[in-house]
Amino acid sequence: MLKIKKEEFYNRQTLLKELGLVGQQKLANARIAVVGVGGLGCVSSLYLSLAGVGYIRLIDYDTVKIHNLHRQILYTSGELGQNKAEVAAERLRKQNPFIKIEAVTDKVTEVNVKGLLSDVDCVVDGLDNLLTRYLVNHACVKMQVPYIFGAATGLEGNLSVFSPPETGCLECIMPKELVNIQKKSEFGIIGATSGVIGTLQALETIKLLAGIGKLLKNELMVYDFRDMNLTVVKIAKNSKCNVCSV
Repeated sequence: MLKIKKEEFYNRQTLLKELGLVGQQKLANARIAVVGVGGLGCVSSLYLSLAGVGYIRLIDYDTVKIHNLHRQILYTSGELGQNKAEVAAERLRKQNPFIKIEAVTDKVTEVNVKGLLSDVDCVVDGLDNLLTRYLVNHACVKMQVPYIFGAATGLEGNLSVFSPPETGCLECIMPKELVNIQKKSEFGIIGATSGVIGTLQALETIKLLAGIGKLLKNELMVYDFRDMNLTVVKIAKNSKCNVCSV
């Protein structure tokens, strides 16, 4: 078996003057949590592991189902019924042996959310459940941990970086009391839609951790892939937000 050298693994990445060896070391020292290893989380965690983020905590209590496979690229039909976080962690360890991957199979609740997200530099949103997103958003605000928000349905996607107190939070733009909570089974999706948004989440996370480029802070990127329309909407902190302005 060939011996893989770390410097060769990241060679094409460290050639970038924006990143270089200094930026690569920042990634190696970083700790992140990916909450939800579905369509978004599979893609974002794959690229973040390949980029060399030193510690990735994958959080998902759900199991692999047949209707996941068209978009959740870390799983195969041979893994139906197995826990997503555990399967994904094993796959990512094989992809990059130089980082640490932890699988957490707990369901995110109001009681455990802060513990699940403790000791990380940022949280990547791979969820498809809005109520759980609100729990994660609330915890990130209270712990002042940046939250890389992404959402994908059908042929549409959204992306933003919430980092209170510098920015507002998810509930500033999507107040819980005004949102119609629908079951995820009520939505259809093209697999490539979640692939694009998950990839962009990984890019924003890499930029955040390495300290390069301009982040989508105080902005919401809205994609409509039907006509390939991209809109960036300015968003502001809501002074009456029940979460980040309390």
